[in-house]
Amino acid sequence: MKATTRHLPLRCILTLATVLGLGVALASPPAGAAETSATRDPARTGLYGAQDPTYDGVYRQGLTILALTDAGAEVDRSAIRWLRRQQCGNGRWTSFRSDLGTRCGPADSNATAVAVMALTALGRSAAPTRGLEWLVAHQQVGGGWEYSKGWGADANSTGLVVQALIARGVDPQTVTNGGSGLDFLASVQLGCSAAPDDRGALAYLSEDPLVANDYATAQATQALAGSALPVTAAAGSSDLPQLGCTKALVEPTPAATAAGFLGRRLQANGDLLPPAFGSAPDYGSTANAVLSLVAAGYGADQVESTMTALERDARQFVLGGRGNVRPAAAALLVLAERATNGHPRHVDGLNLVRLLKRSLTR
Repeated sequence: MKATTRHLPLRCILTLATVLGLGVALASPPAGAAETSATRDPARTGLYGAQDPTYDGVYRQGLTILALTDAGAEVDRSAIRWLRRQQCGNGRWTSFRSDLGTRCGPADSNATAVAVMALTALGRSAAPTRGLEWLVAHQQVGGGWEYSKGWGADANSTGLVVQALIARGVDPQTVTNGGSGLDFLASVQLGCSAAPDDRGALAYLSEDPLVANDYATAQATQALAGSALPVTAAAGSSDLPQLGCTKALVEPTPAATAAGFLGRRLQANGDLLPPAFGSAPDYGSTANAVLSLVAAGYGADQVESTMTALERDARQFVLGGRGNVRPAAAALLVLAERATNGHPRHVDGLNLVRLLKRSLTR
């Protein structure tokens, strides 16, 4: 089995590349240019990171706030104000609003879900409630959510919205449109008709046949496990459950089999998920896989070895050109460290919390 990104729309690919700091031209501005332009642009005051925010501004802001809050660090008021001002009049968020005086661009359910979780972690109520109401009103038939209007429901977007529901204390099974978000995720999970190595994985889209996707599985398994961000640290079993596909057995839960798939994929690829783009490992999905394994309560031994690998490659993962921190990448690693009782202020000589705080645009 080879997981693929061929089903990801171009904008989703660009967003993922930007968030994870991959080698896409628009993900990183020319050396020295971002810092100068960002400090002069009112739309960026309070934004974490100097990189172009076009495709990931709200998403990375939400992840950074979640990471700082989880680490017990103060979140600058300007960062909270930035995120709240980015919210559109109908409650949703778009990827980034460069001009707050104009109408919002296309909806971004991923950004909206992460913003809802971030503001909830800060103890806010009104803004995340409005954001969640917008998400609930735009659930697709079958129970899933789409990234943006007209794109069709996908596992990643659905997983993030389900996590936002959980963060707000809403049972995902009570939010339905011909099925719940959890029903949709179950519908795109590969079962006994798939190759043995693929069983338990999630596909990105509902299709025939379903195609196992590391990126989708790593992110959506947190929702199947009933967890929101940040994931709470907990001791788990070393088991990696697998579908037996025999009527005589009681099969593991969807969260358990998805976790089992992730653990075996990590084992087979040197503790890091294989590249989504280029030649570098998919560090972002690997960090999400750790969060999913902890949330599901499986793969404890694999979590330990994967965290060792992530910490070994931390500089490659979180630092861009000229040493600029990639906020979303650093935030994911902070969340993974916290979920595994690690030390985000001491990772390969890096204080990830300090790096995130210093990336604030003033």
